[in-house]
Amino acid sequence: MGNEQNPYQAYTDGSIFSDNPLNLVIALYQGAQDATQQAESALRSGDILGRSRAINKAFAILTELLVTLDHERGGEISQNLKRLYTYMQSQLLAAHARQAAEPLAEVRSLLGTLLEGWRGAALKPAAAAPEHFSPAVEQASARQESAHAAYANAPIYGGYMDDSFASSAYTAYSF
Repeated sequence: MGNEQNPYQAYTDGSIFSDNPLNLVIALYQGAQDATQQAESALRSGDILGRSRAINKAFAILTELLVTLDHERGGEISQNLKRLYTYMQSQLLAAHARQAAEPLAEVRSLLGTLLEGWRGAALKPAAAAPEHFSPAVEQASARQESAHAAYANAPIYGGYMDDSFASSAYTAYSF
């Protein structure tokens, strides 16, 4: 009995890992986007615990994406994703602390852009994937840079996230 597994879970695990390795990345992006959408909904309804759980889930998924980046093989794309993930994490924290919907909407939008790029990359042959994905990363990175400039000058959180902070392990806490 101890070795039995839920058949649905076994199918889901098998389909994510066996079809295409990018499917796991896509599932993570989708999970983060769904959690961000849940946080927006909880914010609108005044559900503080629900908002906290959803933001923590999105934050944790972004942390997983962040720590699994391969900077040796990923080059500039990897560095751009690192900056983008840490920026989105800071926006999640700011949204939670200020109880503001705008940072959540921005994170959801950025995740949607990246998700679209990864879905496109999963459909292309391995050699074509980086070229197809690159415009989505560049577009999201450009949006992140302009938003980051405004964010860095904000009185509450300005300059809070930097590369040294992004490389350490951390958890979002409820407010």
